Amino acid sequence: MSGIEIFTNTGIDTFTNTTLRSHPSFHNNCPYDVWPAGGRAPYGQPDNSVRYGYHLTPGTSNAWNIDDHQTGIRAWGRTGCDANGANCQTGACNGDTLCNDAGITSGVILSEYGYGSGDLIYWNLSRAGETDADPPLNVNIPLRVSGGGTTLDCNSNSDCAAAFQNPDDNQGKIHTAPLGTTYDVTFCP
Repeated sequence: MSGIEIFTNTGIDTFTNTTLRSHPSFHNNCPYDVWPAGGRAPYGQPDNSVRYGYHLTPGTSNAWNIDDHQTGIRAWGRTGCDANGANCQTGACNGDTLCNDAGITSGVILSEYGYGSGDLIYWNLSRAGETDADPPLNVNIPLRVSGGGTTLDCNSNSDCAAAFQNPDDNQGKIHTAPLGTTYDVTFCP
């Protein structure tokens, strides 16, 4: 089934299912514009049935609704984009406001979410490339993500211990939250 793009005053969501329960809520506390983006790439394979994009001016927020049973969800921030949300200086992707690659080409830190089992969603921050040979992803925007009673900060490449640094670096870095959790993703906390 192909995705349906919904254009509203609260952003652009693409989805194939109306069971929407988890909510990454993006907040821009930066003194510059941020274009949050999201997509689905289970096992590193982009799936455009689920994707998100929005333009946040300083001091604004927007939420993305995701079916709790999705896997491979990734979200990240972009900066220096043109009026169409494309040609970004950091966090660039294939596409424009809506990315077609689920952040695989972004080169920046990702927040990742996926259905685990029962009533849990697993989530984390990642600076890891797709393979051990890939360089670590860059922290392009200071970031704080909170969900399920856990808060993670990633302020710079040297101050980001909460994030995966390589694909095998998962010791204590995967967190859980109940289905229906709102994840507060704050740029420039």
